[in-house]
Amino acid sequence: MSVAQQDVDALVAYCRNTLGEQELWIEPEGYPSSLALCLIDSIYSTGSHYRSVVNVVNRYRAAHGHNDGAAALLQSMAAAGGARGWAETVADNLKPAHTKPGALLKAEVIQQAAQLMVDHNIDTVEDLVAVVRASPTDNPIHNAWKRLPSQRSGVTYSYLLLLAGRPSVKPDRMVLRFLQQALGADATLTTNHAVELVMAAAQELEVSPRTLDHVIWRAASGRELTDQTP
Repeated sequence: MSVAQQDVDALVAYCRNTLGEQELWIEPEGYPSSLALCLIDSIYSTGSHYRSVVNVVNRYRAAHGHNDGAAALLQSMAAAGGARGWAETVADNLKPAHTKPGALLKAEVIQQAAQLMVDHNIDTVEDLVAVVRASPTDNPIHNAWKRLPSQRSGVTYSYLLLLAGRPSVKPDRMVLRFLQQALGADATLTTNHAVELVMAAAQELEVSPRTLDHVIWRAASGRELTDQTP
């Protein structure tokens, strides 16, 4: 799918009118030194208030530091007696992966995601970037990730890449809400269309897609948009 130029123009104009001074937009931090934290944040982020995700990340950091890879994350879960024990004692979060009865815990999906990485000889952010650099979607990790429980949409995979520092977009409900406001109530938006639209608008605005995604998310969720530090 290719996005219509009129949609790109509408989004660019809306961003310029609503997102404040572009030079002050808050940059996303991500976790360049910890694939474990990328995995935790990406899976816990959907369908949750982001404060609860921050709490999980901070608890993991307090227990294990800032630099764990996928293998260390699996070891943390093993030490806790498995994913459920880890969810209870380390994450303190028993959020299910979806709302249907019998759903796996998000912690159990994270365990599968970490095992997926280890099975593909990926332990660090650098390892992941080396695999996805040539193509973010035409690679074995993308295909396997979308087969994880409740991850078929690929939203969390896109967010994983964003947290790892790649030029990615997370087309979650906040971003989709902002795009709907920019294009009008009658606009039809799929997640793929949203990704392409933000990518194209970022190019027009001469910023990275992950920066534009982040400031859009902040706007839609009522957070500060710009860095006020002198």
